Amino acid sequence: MGVACAMGATAACQLFGGSNMQIEYSAEMGLEHHLGLTCDPVCGLVQIPCIERNAFAAARALDANTYGTFSDGLHRVSFDQVVEVMRKTGKDLPSLYRETSMGGLATEYDADKARFF
Repeated sequence: MGVACAMGATAACQLFGGSNMQIEYSAEMGLEHHLGLTCDPVCGLVQIPCIERNAFAAARALDANTYGTFSDGLHRVSFDQVVEVMRKTGKDLPSLYRETSMGGLATEYDADKARFF
């Protein structure tokens, strides 16, 4: 999710004429704001929350582009630092939150008792 958001932010910033620093900043924000998300698909399907998250990430990519484009491109955390933290976070995340449907939201949903709110 974060990588796709960073790629979208980067593409948008480049298309809007951003400098290399602004483009990197947009990518850094796109990735940074998705650190540590669990992957806990309800009923083993990627519909909830994954597809919903994709839509939100697309909007966040455009937001990261806007923020990066209107900045001077200087930022405190580098894209490389965020990539390294993403790697460490992925290693540290318990396996029940890694697309196994054994933890998180996936365990709170019972299809037999499903209702709409």
